[in-house]
Amino acid sequence: MIDSRKTGAYIARLRRSKDWTQLELAERLHVTPQAVSRWETGDSFPDVALLAQLAQLFKVSVDALLNGEAPSIFRDRRKATTGEILTELAEGNLENVAKLVRDEKADVETLIDAAPLTRPSTMDKVMENLTDIKLTRSQIAGLAPFVGQDVLKLLVEQAFSEGGDPSLLGELAPFLDRETLDQLVERVINGEIDPENLTELAPFVSRETLERLVDLVKEGRFEMEQIENLAPFLGRESLDRLVQQAVDGEIDGEYLGRLAPFLSRETLDGLVDRVKEGSIGKVQIEDLAPFLSKDTLERLVFGSAGGDVDLNMVRELAPFLRREALDRLVDQVGEGSIDARSLADLAPFLSKASIRKVLKFVAAGTVDADVIVELAPFIDKQVLSDLIRGSMQGKAE
Repeated sequence: MIDSRKTGAYIARLRRSKDWTQLELAERLHVTPQAVSRWETGDSFPDVALLAQLAQLFKVSVDALLNGEAPSIFRDRRKATTGEILTELAEGNLENVAKLVRDEKADVETLIDAAPLTRPSTMDKVMENLTDIKLTRSQIAGLAPFVGQDVLKLLVEQAFSEGGDPSLLGELAPFLDRETLDQLVERVINGEIDPENLTELAPFVSRETLERLVDLVKEGRFEMEQIENLAPFLGRESLDRLVQQAVDGEIDGEYLGRLAPFLSRETLDGLVDRVKEGSIGKVQIEDLAPFLSKDTLERLVFGSAGGDVDLNMVRELAPFLRREALDRLVDQVGEGSIDARSLADLAPFLSKASIRKVLKFVAAGTVDADVIVELAPFIDKQVLSDLIRGSMQGKAE
């Protein structure tokens, strides 16, 4: 890995060994003193041609400049170094560089190390002479930032010629143009690429392409399981279309819960209205509950025209309701409109004041005393002790 700071420090040492100022070195290289200063501080890096000139000027190897020190005498001399590859590239010997890689006299990783200092057009010409080389996943990912679109398309094709790696596609996607990305999505639709890869592509694919996938769900050409992971990248209109398909029964309503984190408040409120109309079942609205406002939930539970409360729904939604809303149920117990035994499932969510109110109803005889048994784990210990003592005294009398 090339470190610009190490290279810069080495250039500075070599310059000082010659007793040259930055201006004198700049004049010899036909660059500005500011350029030399930036090299030496590691803020920039000499290009390939200047590296070769620096190596010749200081009588060191390009590898020494790249490594910030003289190369080890123990290195494998059967393999070309990054510096040697850069020298060949600077001299325009592109076919020779490709031949070194093909003949295994240079590693692909060495070429990748040289790539940041090489023009994309130069790298493209080298890679065009290496189309017969089978690259590894990490090699393809390493080359991606430094080659043009045509070569990158070839790399993508190679990556998916024997089954694709979704994580690799995620690494390549930021460098692919819109046309190539859309072509990859088309291959997913046609079954040529595993749909699992869509999640990696989604952040970079056009909104229009993603919306087309939503349309394909309705047509039955694309499975909802394949598109639900794309929800964070879909527009509001697309999400609303999926919701409508669930409401109309065209896709399984269970997906509403999975889409809920990405739905607008307006859309969620609309779903609540559908529940009240009976067009969406309770099980589905329970999946939506964590994403609904407290006001909307209470409107769902208490807002029926007849004033009736669906206790089954209350039990399921209790963790998401405000205590004040649940306390209203206790008042209805006292009025006799709700069976006190239904409070047992709600007890963990009732306030202490509400539980004390139930006990008052028991004392007044408006609620059966058996409810105390159900509420006992949630009754204050002192209050419970007083109740027991009072009960025992009553029996004694």
